[in-house]
Amino acid sequence: MGAAIISTFERARRYVAKCPPSVSGQAGHNAAFHVAAVLVHGFALPENDALSAMLEWNQVCLPPWSKAELIHKLRSAAGAQHSLPRGHLLGAGPYPTSASPLPSTARGAMPRKPEFCPMVLRRVAAKVTVPDFSAALRAASPVPVDPQDSAGVLRCLYGHLPGEKVLVFSNLKTQGEFLWEANRAPLARNSHLPAGPDGVWFLPQPVDGQFHPNPRGSGKMSRRSAESVTSWRYLVLESDQAPSDLWLRCLVQIPLPIASICESGRRSIHALVRVDAATKADWDSKLSKMKHVLVTLGADPGALSAVRLTRLPQAMRGPRLQRLLYLNPDPDGRPIADSWKGHP
Repeated sequence: MGAAIISTFERARRYVAKCPPSVSGQAGHNAAFHVAAVLVHGFALPENDALSAMLEWNQVCLPPWSKAELIHKLRSAAGAQHSLPRGHLLGAGPYPTSASPLPSTARGAMPRKPEFCPMVLRRVAAKVTVPDFSAALRAASPVPVDPQDSAGVLRCLYGHLPGEKVLVFSNLKTQGEFLWEANRAPLARNSHLPAGPDGVWFLPQPVDGQFHPNPRGSGKMSRRSAESVTSWRYLVLESDQAPSDLWLRCLVQIPLPIASICESGRRSIHALVRVDAATKADWDSKLSKMKHVLVTLGADPGALSAVRLTRLPQAMRGPRLQRLLYLNPDPDGRPIADSWKGHP
């Protein structure tokens, strides 16, 4: 059988998903106009369909555009003069699924590789002017952070699904010294959780707890690889480049479902974003839509992988606490600052 055919709308949607998002202070208007032109001129979509695709692209813009602003961009792009004919991205003949390569007429230029931009970080962070920001963030957490211990954080993030398992580490070279299981873990505070001088980590994707051959490791048996993952639920965000206070002030403005934020026990900040991807490929696709903004603001691109350890909140790293700053087991994707009364 030949390649499956997909709609023009889906073709356009996949195309703009690879376009860099709009970032304030970084030619954001040009980025939005480009996407609008791609939709209404390049793919010749009617306004309603173009708006649907643009609203999806808009989810990780910083700040997001209003619906009225997006409609204005689409109408401006539709009325502008263009050097190429309308529908030039449609190509000739049927368009295959993503399993096949894009026709040369539809590929276009590859988006510029995102890079950390300290100027953009400072400009976005400056919109939040609270002096002791970490204290204000802790006070605004939907789940109170001060009484929590590490086991309590795990119960909050995973306890709603009986039997879910999470690997906990105090030594990165191991397969996890403790397998925490929802509704079976001891109720005592941090009972049996590992501890070490370098701190404590956990794998935020739930696992089955079984050892499987890892094809990326010459078939070595592992219980911390993709083969053990039972749910592609979270994305880890961390930054070693951005000053922690500025990074925090940016995190609360990004329209992402942030479930937790904690200190590393030193200078960096770790955040968990709720992704709820159906598969590893779906996880990768969802990351691609937000990667440009995240890296521009200082997220470590090397840490943006689906199977990634992160710091366990409220555990000790030597004499210092991996302090929990924010906890929300049911984030809705709106910027944290939207519901925070202390945000100016």
